[in-house]
Amino acid sequence: MKKDEPPFTFPKTLEEFEYAFNEHGQLRHIKTGEPFVFNAREDLHRWNQKRYEALGEIITQYVYELLEKKCSLTKAFLPVDAVDDEPRSFIYLSPDALTNPNKLLVLIQGSGVVRAGQWARRLIINQDLDSGTQIPFITRAMERSPSYPFPLCHT
Repeated sequence: MKKDEPPFTFPKTLEEFEYAFNEHGQLRHIKTGEPFVFNAREDLHRWNQKRYEALGEIITQYVYELLEKKCSLTKAFLPVDAVDDEPRSFIYLSPDALTNPNKLLVLIQGSGVVRAGQWARRLIINQDLDSGTQIPFITRAMERSPSYPFPLCHT
């Protein structure tokens, strides 16, 4: 932290940030209805960037909740037999992903800070959930073939 910079302490929820997703899946300020503003504090680029990253982490958790509630996916940890001090990760699975012998659809997001279920955080924040998440693809696949199993990978 630089001398004149405020502390890097940020809200822990969308509500505390005073943002919410509207009925169109767009992130909007609760009081003003305006889109997210990156430069909340002029001349404090590092602080604004850290604030953006904190919001991005909250959005990641929000997308995980949507994957489980809206898409009926289940989080599975890998390797399945990992002990506490061993590295592990997780994927999201459709209910029959491990038992259905038919085709398998695998969705893998890009690299960087995006996580399972996301194409790009920037699209989620600046456009909408449909543009920035894999949820439209998941729902479309499930509508076309309810027995179409797939894992959603977390890299």
